Amino acid sequence: MFCSGFNNRVNNMINEMKEQRINFITRISKKRRWDFGDGNPFFDEVFNHFDKIEAKTLRIYKRKLKERKKNERNRILAHFNKFK
Repeated sequence: MFCSGFNNRVNNMINEMKEQRINFITRISKKRRWDFGDGNPFFDEVFNHFDKIEAKTLRIYKRKLKERKKNERNRILAHFNKFK
């Protein structure tokens, strides 16, 4: 019983943080008149990484996002280095 209540609070914290991040991205995109397409600098974050990162705070989310992007970049570079 205790665990399910704790998990619900953690999930609420994660959902709240993600909602705040989406609201920020929406505000800045509207302010700068960016469409939500591949020309938007936040497109990759939302489309590829947003659902796969679980974090309670924005600081942890940004750290995990940075790690994911670095790992993806390294994976792509390793793939192309095979052909040299």
